[in-house]
Amino acid sequence: MEGNKYFEHPNTNNGRSKRTVKYRKNEDMWTYVASGKRLPVQWSAWLTHTRPDPPSIEELQADLTRQRRVKLNAAILEAKDEAERAHREKLEAPSHHSQIETQPSSVSRNVPRDRGLELPELDQGSKVQTRDPWAEALKGSDEPRSWTPVARRR
Repeated sequence: MEGNKYFEHPNTNNGRSKRTVKYRKNEDMWTYVASGKRLPVQWSAWLTHTRPDPPSIEELQADLTRQRRVKLNAAILEAKDEAERAHREKLEAPSHHSQIETQPSSVSRNVPRDRGLELPELDQGSKVQTRDPWAEALKGSDEPRSWTPVARRR
């Protein structure tokens, strides 16, 4: 594949054979060596004696098909994430006009606007306070403190 040729040279001492690759162009070798381009993993495994037999054309084509499918699926997921992120940003920063529309109509009809009364916020999630252990740890000193575990009743 890609015009490279792979060779196996038998060892005369009944040892392990030597496996090499001849790149399509001599300058291509530096592209592969400098990690600008990579050999297919099946050929790399064969060259390093990790697999006994060289890969077949069908195996290499199936892997290329799999790589294209993975790239397409990744692009679809990234597009969905981007759309979700844009939708979330749109919900987090609504305009003044959309805030009026989101308030319950029964509440907005019963409260006179000229008195300057503020309606309670509809988003209760922002009022919930969560415990931040890192902030608590940074407030205190770095000296160790004693601690006794509390037995829980079952």
